[in-house]
Amino acid sequence: MMQFNLWGFGILEQEEPHMKRKVLRLSESFSQIKDVNSQLVTATSQQLVEDPLQSVDQSQRWKIKSSYGDIGLTYRDDETIAYVASRMPAVFSACHRVLKEVRRRLPEFSPARVLDFGAGTGSAFWALREVWPHSLEKVNLVEPSQSMQRAGQKLIQGQKDLPLIHSYDSIQSLTKSIKKSDREHDLVIASYVLGEIPSLKDRITVVRQLWDLTRDVLVLIEPGTPQGSNIISQMRSHILWMEKRKCRKSKDGADETTKDLVTQKNGAFIVAPCSHDGQCPLEKAEKYCHFVQRLERTSIQRTFKRSKGGQPLRGFEDEKFSFIAVRRGQRPQEPWPLDGLKFDTLKEQQAKRSPEDLEIDLEELNASQQADLIPFEEPDPVNYDSDVMESDVADENEEEEDERGHADLGGGWGRIIYMPVRRGKQVTMDVCRSTKRDGSEGQLQRVVVTKSKNPALHQQARKSIWGDLWPF
Repeated sequence: MMQFNLWGFGILEQEEPHMKRKVLRLSESFSQIKDVNSQLVTATSQQLVEDPLQSVDQSQRWKIKSSYGDIGLTYRDDETIAYVASRMPAVFSACHRVLKEVRRRLPEFSPARVLDFGAGTGSAFWALREVWPHSLEKVNLVEPSQSMQRAGQKLIQGQKDLPLIHSYDSIQSLTKSIKKSDREHDLVIASYVLGEIPSLKDRITVVRQLWDLTRDVLVLIEPGTPQGSNIISQMRSHILWMEKRKCRKSKDGADETTKDLVTQKNGAFIVAPCSHDGQCPLEKAEKYCHFVQRLERTSIQRTFKRSKGGQPLRGFEDEKFSFIAVRRGQRPQEPWPLDGLKFDTLKEQQAKRSPEDLEIDLEELNASQQADLIPFEEPDPVNYDSDVMESDVADENEEEEDERGHADLGGGWGRIIYMPVRRGKQVTMDVCRSTKRDGSEGQLQRVVVTKSKNPALHQQARKSIWGDLWPF
């Protein structure tokens, strides 16, 4: 896992009380953003999602009236230093988790040209280099704060094998500076930025701009709060609505021989986390879709961040985030993973056992019991000298995941929402899944797997965690 040279950024030169005040003010600013987002009128939001063209007309198509950061959060040098010290590691960790999921779902996808909108100090850029270290050729960064741009440039000083990097202060300056043929990007990512745009109309306009600049995959990431999840849900609905409308128009203007070709070229589908392209079922359930990434706190975070109640900070933190990854084209039609499979119940498995399987080898039993005994050892002290973002165990798990076969993009894989509940010999999971073979509709389904009815799936369910895929 990559490490940031945060101490070389000049944070050590800051006095500790002054630095703690900066971090506290930045945290209060983020809270104000939450308040502004929660005050957006629900009726207006519903109107814009149902009739997105109205928002486009009112915002003069591609000319937005506001830019993110204009609701009281302006990143000057003080705020930038506080951001690097307190928030950058967590944002990097969430971006890395999302991009790793995209790579897992699209193993053949290797982006060469990337656009990072709202690049900040480069959290997403570092995650991109970690996930696709060899394919990146050119990265365009859009960041209006000059202080953030300078910080990002300073953090990558001395790094080897960097792709070609260009920085811009707006999407308009980017489109004016490059040729029309070079405007499309294999991957476009916007992380932790849409929530800083106060107008829903302008958010939709920005996402339309980003989608126009996307050749293949668009990734949107927001904080894992009800407001952040709502933003992701609205943008998801708008992109899918927009592409469905475009497909209908193209079909109406095409003859019978070219209709299938038009359908294949147009459209969009969700790569992750959803396994369907219908309305989000969590909206009706009054829940919000989010995930959690645990990361080890850096020594800088432990120095300058505060805990609630004045208690000592834990050595780790859990970053909650919401996201979508959208790809151009039509969702592949794949067989569902459990099609044609029959699983034996526990009684059927026991009935099939031969008498030799029931014999007990006492020597082997004693040897296995001795192996299960774990000698007492003094626990290792917590290591506070390392600024590594994740432990070595995570790297080992990643290697194991790469060795396993990946799940296809068909509608037969659901996403586990929230942590499964294990009670005795049964596991209960909330799974967001597709209800149609083409992935056009979905629902939130409670799945209960018992050992007596399905020992094989029960074993897999016990290993499953929040965010994993589940087969149907």
